[in-house]
Amino acid sequence: MELTTDMGALAILTLAVGSLVLGIVLHLIGDVEFGYEWVITSIAAFAGGFIISEWVVAFQSVGPVWDGMAVVPAIGGALVVGVVTDALVRFATHGSYGHHVPV
Repeated sequence: MELTTDMGALAILTLAVGSLVLGIVLHLIGDVEFGYEWVITSIAAFAGGFIISEWVVAFQSVGPVWDGMAVVPAIGGALVVGVVTDALVRFATHGSYGHHVPV
């Protein structure tokens, strides 16, 4: 099995920017105990979108393809992997998605 990619530079840049936005938005929600949580979330979202779009052959025919990127699977993969990773990191570092008011 050969792992190849057809994704162009503009698609990779778009996926990277979208992953950064997702990581930052999730970082702004609730109480974060680890300051670089957004970096881990962004990397995981990028990896999830890239892998689902390029290497899971069953999803390559779903939805439109732009610059070699299967758009719908890339968005879905980035969201699912990014949100799950953010939740795992958040709860592992004792953060929460709600704001706690000190008493």
